[in-house]
Amino acid sequence: MNRSTKAWKRIPLAERKAIDKHHELVRSLPCVVTGRSDVTLHHCHSGSLGDNGIKRGGSQRPSDWLVIPLVLELHVGNGIDGSIGVRTWEQQNGTQMDHLKSVFQQLGYNGFKVAGYEINVPGIDDSSVTNAEREAIAGTFA
Repeated sequence: MNRSTKAWKRIPLAERKAIDKHHELVRSLPCVVTGRSDVTLHHCHSGSLGDNGIKRGGSQRPSDWLVIPLVLELHVGNGIDGSIGVRTWEQQNGTQMDHLKSVFQQLGYNGFKVAGYEINVPGIDDSSVTNAEREAIAGTFA
């Protein structure tokens, strides 16, 4: 989300800081496809996410918590946000859902729950995490 937009400024400061920290942590990981370290952040959308109940309206931006590290050529141009399309990209490179689960496993927390979705991540015991605890989780990044 463009940091100067009104939508970004409406997010509580603690959560904005938590999102920034989350992005920093995800950027520190290698590309989920190639393993290279020169990554950009891809906001996951449609495809396998829609198949798992994570949907957004046409003009709505995906959650800032649902990001994966991708090298530029897999992100834009002929990448997932370029001419290839989400379904074709997922067939060639694995699903965004699987990549998100892998990222969350590496980070040790369930970003789906933080984003407000009831999706479990294997290996992470987050049974006590609820949407009401979002700010508490955000505080752990401060």
